Amino acid sequence: MEAVKADTFQRAQADKSLDAVANATLAYSEAAGDETYHERKLLRLLRSGLAKFATMMNEFVDTENGSLSYTIGTTAAPDDITITIVVSDRYNSGLAQPLSSLAEDYIVYNMDCVWWQSFKSELSKDYMALANDTLSYIRLCLAKTAPTASASAYDQVNGSVTQNP
Repeated sequence: MEAVKADTFQRAQADKSLDAVANATLAYSEAAGDETYHERKLLRLLRSGLAKFATMMNEFVDTENGSLSYTIGTTAAPDDITITIVVSDRYNSGLAQPLSSLAEDYIVYNMDCVWWQSFKSELSKDYMALANDTLSYIRLCLAKTAPTASASAYDQVNGSVTQNP
């Protein structure tokens, strides 16, 4: 939520710098703040972003052994977010940290996209493009590694042919 507040504030300041008097009201409205209704909207956008992320990850979940789930902290501390994805044992666990960072970016870009839809739809489209680009990197993080080599050698294969009487 703080990332969206920072993004919207920065854009509002840029708009305000064009004409501080004429754009003061616009800048105030654009910047996500600590007002109760802004907090409620941001929390809704956070939940929506998490749901979209979970939906996009569905194809990578190990359906036999696991699941995908997420939890959000309380309204007072919504930053306590846990996303759990159980994946195949062939997943490269060294990519867990990049996956975590990219997931956060994906969710923030989705939140920014919806926030800007009512103010500047062209900016909203830019954030959607960023979210989709980030999703492509997330999918790269979830590529499977090569399977382990078989314990049997190919020269150990044997068989016989029998004739039907």
